[in-house]
Amino acid sequence: MDSAKHIAWFVVITRWGQWKKVAERLGERHVGFYIPPAYRTMLFLHTDKALALNLVNAGEVKGRFLIDHETHTLLEVPDKQMEDFIRVMEHPEAECMADVPIAKGDKVRVVRGPLKGVEGEVVETPNGAHLMVRIKTLLCAKISIGRGEVTPL
Repeated sequence: MDSAKHIAWFVVITRWGQWKKVAERLGERHVGFYIPPAYRTMLFLHTDKALALNLVNAGEVKGRFLIDHETHTLLEVPDKQMEDFIRVMEHPEAECMADVPIAKGDKVRVVRGPLKGVEGEVVETPNGAHLMVRIKTLLCAKISIGRGEVTPL
């Protein structure tokens, strides 16, 4: 019997004002999680599917899961995508915003600086070039970045 569990990032929408209680409960249970500073009603659980379901079904985390409409199952955010999103969000100049349709840009990897290794897409705005890091159909984070700091993928 394989005892290895598939650990993934699952997305739960919680009630407004619940994030402190949720963070405390998950910390006590040693469950990995991330709550974006600008979206305190959005919780990313880093655990196996069974525990994620149990936390919500048992009421320890009050909320509902986001569903991937392509697979008709719980939305899973890939580790690399989540790591990149967190790294950008921890930067003091980052903004978090709802994922809205944007013009297609070049897929890039940052090659120098504190965000080296982060992958995303370049979006041109009236204020210059920005690196956009997305969590599929959910959120994106952007940060101003020079063209010389990225290389095409």
